[in-house]
Amino acid sequence: MTFKVIITHPSTEGDEHTYYGITFLKPGNVKSKRLEYSSSSSRLEAEIVYDGSPIEVGDKFLALLIPVNESETINHPLYKFGENHADPRPEVVNFP
Repeated sequence: MTFKVIITHPSTEGDEHTYYGITFLKPGNVKSKRLEYSSSSSRLEAEIVYDGSPIEVGDKFLALLIPVNESETINHPLYKFGENHADPRPEVVNFP
């Protein structure tokens, strides 16, 4: 069994940023991944996968979206809290 989080962001033409998604699970499980363009959904997304069941159903996790511009400057990180639902599907966190 695996626990998956999908972090998404709209794809905007001319956007100079590279986006990274970071998830924080308790007790201290942290993973990150660069968002890539998905032609099937026409958006940027990253699927972050954890082996096993690292958090219980109903537990919260933190998702961050880190935009980095060409000069390697981090611009205003965005964050949202997600929740591990009972159904065995990826938890999707959509950022504006």
